Amino acid sequence: MVKLADETQSQVKRATRAAYGATLAELAGEGLPVVAVDADLTGSTTTKKLADAGFEDRLFNCGIAEQNMVDVAAGLAITGHVAYTGSFAVFGTGRAYDQIRNTVCYSKLDVKIAPTHAGISVGPDGGSHQMLEDVSLMRGLPNMRVLVPADYAAARAAIRLAATTPGPVYVRMGRASVPAVYADGVELELGRAYVLREGSDATIVACGVEVEQALKAADMLAERGRSGRGHRCVQRQAP
Repeated sequence: MVKLADETQSQVKRATRAAYGATLAELAGEGLPVVAVDADLTGSTTTKKLADAGFEDRLFNCGIAEQNMVDVAAGLAITGHVAYTGSFAVFGTGRAYDQIRNTVCYSKLDVKIAPTHAGISVGPDGGSHQMLEDVSLMRGLPNMRVLVPADYAAARAAIRLAATTPGPVYVRMGRASVPAVYADGVELELGRAYVLREGSDATIVACGVEVEQALKAADMLAERGRSGRGHRCVQRQAP
């Protein structure tokens, strides 16, 4: 069982996207050949932090051209880099789906599709930006692994896990700040689900930012004399 955040830690809200650029900078500082390729959203996705940390030559801004962003990342992967892409989920997966499918996944390239602003957390940006189908799009691709972190600590772990996992990986991050679910320094594994709370009356399965809501649901059940067993699904891999 992974270690959950204590009451004090859970009061601190941070967006999963806030972990992105900072973690890439850490990986670069540790000697990993990571690079980031963005589509004119380096501030919002936080990939700019990689350049701010002294790795200006590791950040490539392709402008508003998401398909080109993925192809540039593929080229960098072919030359021995671990390439992460940026952009918002609606553009980074939807607009560039063909390039992800045929250039990245078909060739099993070391490209990590890691957009931010996924789901309904984009709020005021409206329905055109509220990408809900990105998990199913990426889940259906061959050779693609899907990681949906629940909080800031899990996002750091997912980005690190993607860096050391050969081949395509999808890391889904959101815009809004969310409470901590896990303790700092949590480590995740591919291909397993974590039981966060034992119970006997119901099983609640969740991933991503819904994990915190699932734990609240378990608390509500407990108040009514029911015990819910909560799972956090870390990864699924398409055949």
